[in-house]
Amino acid sequence: MNVMSTRMRMSGSIVILGLALGVVPVAFGAEAPAAAGTEKCQSCHADVAKAFGSTKHGKAAYYGVQGAGCVSCHGESEKHAGSGDKADAFNPAKADPEKVNETCLECHSKTKALMFWNGSAHSNNELGCVACHSVHGGKDKLLKAADDKAVCFTCHKNVRAAMFARSKHPMRDSSNPKGEGKMTCASCHNPHGSESEKLISAKSVNDKCYECHTEKKAPLLWEHSPVKEDCLTCHAAHGAANDKLLTVRPPRLCQSCHMQGRHQSGTLDVNSVYAIGRSCLNCHPMVHGSNSPSGPVLQR
Repeated sequence: MNVMSTRMRMSGSIVILGLALGVVPVAFGAEAPAAAGTEKCQSCHADVAKAFGSTKHGKAAYYGVQGAGCVSCHGESEKHAGSGDKADAFNPAKADPEKVNETCLECHSKTKALMFWNGSAHSNNELGCVACHSVHGGKDKLLKAADDKAVCFTCHKNVRAAMFARSKHPMRDSSNPKGEGKMTCASCHNPHGSESEKLISAKSVNDKCYECHTEKKAPLLWEHSPVKEDCLTCHAAHGAANDKLLTVRPPRLCQSCHMQGRHQSGTLDVNSVYAIGRSCLNCHPMVHGSNSPSGPVLQR
C-alpha cells in the first residue's frame, strides 16, 4: 500500500468519525473554523472569535465538547447581547481571581497537574489563571508570553538575574537564536501546585535533582550528611557566581560546618594547599560520598 492510499484511508476514517459525532472534521492544513457556540458572539467579536477558534479551547468547542464555547467563561448574558455594554458580561481578565479560578476549575479540576492548586503558593497569593494564560490566543499551553520562563520572570525577577550568573542550569543557550536552553522553569516546578516546597514537581528537592544527577543518589558506603539532607545546603538552584552552583566558595563553604580546630578552620595562608586550587577538594574529592573502603573522610 502506498503512502497516498494510506493517507486517504486515514482521512476517510476521520470523516466517518466526525459524522458519527455530528460534526464535520477540519481538513488537513485548513484554517480552524469558528468554535461552536460562538455564532452569536462573533457577530460583534469577529476578531476574538477567529483567534479563539485556533486555540485548544476553540477546537474543543468546534468538535462538540460540552462547555467549551464563549458562554463557558463569560456566562449567558442576554443583557450584554442587547446593550453591548462590557459591564454586562463576565470578563475573567478583570474579575476577582478566586472567581476566575472557579470558572476554569469547572473543567480542569480533574487534571493531574492541578490536583495541588488549592493551597499552593500561587493560589495563596491570589493569582488568577489569566495572570499566566491567555484563553483567546497565547502560545504553547495558552501562555501569555513566548514560553514559561518569560511568564515566570514577570514576577520572579531575582530568578531571571540568577540565570545570567557565571554558573547556572542550561535554561539559556547563547548559540540558539531564540535563546532557548535544554531546561525551562517547568523542568523542576509545577506552577499549579505540588506536594513539595517551592512548587517542586517531585517529593523533595533531592528527588528532583536526582532525575538528572542520578549518580549522586546511589547507595554509598561513606555518606556526606548534607548531601543526603538537601542539595540546596551547598548549591544554589538557579545560578551562582561560584563554580558548580555553589552558594559559597570553598574552603568557606566547608568551614560553615567543619570547625574542629584543625586545618579546616582559621584564616589559612594565601598559598596554603587547603585554600588554593580546589581547596578542600584537593584532598577530599569525593564530596558527595564514597564507596571506597578507605574513604571514610571522602578522600577516595
